[in-house]
Amino acid sequence: MKIILLISKNREITDSITKYKPQNIDLVVIKNEQYLRYYLEEYLPDFVIIDVDLENNEVLDEYLNKNPNANIIFNNKNLKKYNSTNPKYINLNIQSENNIFEIINIISKIEKEAIPKNNYKVINQQIISIYSLKGGTGKTTIAFNIAYYLKKLLNTKILLIDLNFSNTFSDLTLFLNTNQIPNLNYYIENYKDGESALQKSLLINNPTDFDILLPPLSIDSFNKFNLTLLNSLIDLVKTYYNFIIIDLPNNSSDLINEVINLSNLLFIISLPDKNNALKLARYKFKDEHLKIQNKINIINNPYNNLPIKKSEFEKISNHLISFEIPYYKDVNKRFFNFFNIQTAILDMEYEATNLLNKHILK
Repeated sequence: MKIILLISKNREITDSITKYKPQNIDLVVIKNEQYLRYYLEEYLPDFVIIDVDLENNEVLDEYLNKNPNANIIFNNKNLKKYNSTNPKYINLNIQSENNIFEIINIISKIEKEAIPKNNYKVINQQIISIYSLKGGTGKTTIAFNIAYYLKKLLNTKILLIDLNFSNTFSDLTLFLNTNQIPNLNYYIENYKDGESALQKSLLINNPTDFDILLPPLSIDSFNKFNLTLLNSLIDLVKTYYNFIIIDLPNNSSDLINEVINLSNLLFIISLPDKNNALKLARYKFKDEHLKIQNKINIINNPYNNLPIKKSEFEKISNHLISFEIPYYKDVNKRFFNFFNIQTAILDMEYEATNLLNKHILK
């Protein structure tokens, strides 16, 4: 759903516009331009309607650089002084709330015609991998939230693959409070059976949820799960699922590098401290071509640690941070129910949907 941010000090406009509920559009109204940067970062609007005199338009230029699909609509009198040639700056005559309503209605109609069912365009066979350079970053929680809210937003076929092989239960299994059977081991032993082997390996709740492929109970199975088996599995699941979310272990191997190479998008999760920034700075992919992979760096604060500033993290790591997840206070914590069982997986609806809208569903 498209988001419109309206900035106006005209009380006639703001009072009436807050009562207006357009279809296919989320409308955010502010009266003080001093909060513009905050609202831009918070809501990532597709359209910004400016009905105030701004001291400068640097914040808008920065926003358009980061969000090239956005559009800025100015009132005639407000745009003229900037003399901007940016085609994303649209000059319109705004004199009353009726003009605002007309603009929003036009955007709403465009949205209704352009956006398919569920308000998103579904792109098939997207592989999204979640990776971290150390344990305890919240990687598995983020992977689960991505799978859950992709399913909720798109109502399409989603598979979450847990590749955290170990001799104990994986974090995801413990969080879900479920048995680790069925799991990937059946497919490893019977991969020649193709779809039948896959179906018997899946943890399937019901058609309204996403499917899960858990790791085997023994690390010995990891040695059997070679590159050939990995590629056969990926080729198979791509024929049945629109999105494949892969929770990777925090180590480096030929198998992990191959998953990353096959991925359309890679989320790298770090804690907001100097040690994690240094790890990220020193980390090099084994394969040179992986450096051009579409990587999204995220810093997550699951333990209420005193975080370093984003700018300091970026300076130490020499990586741009695309998304930050703050600490969830106990009063704000909700946990998922899955298989009608209370899980230990934190529901991060606000952050997860923002992350999806910014990097996957844009």
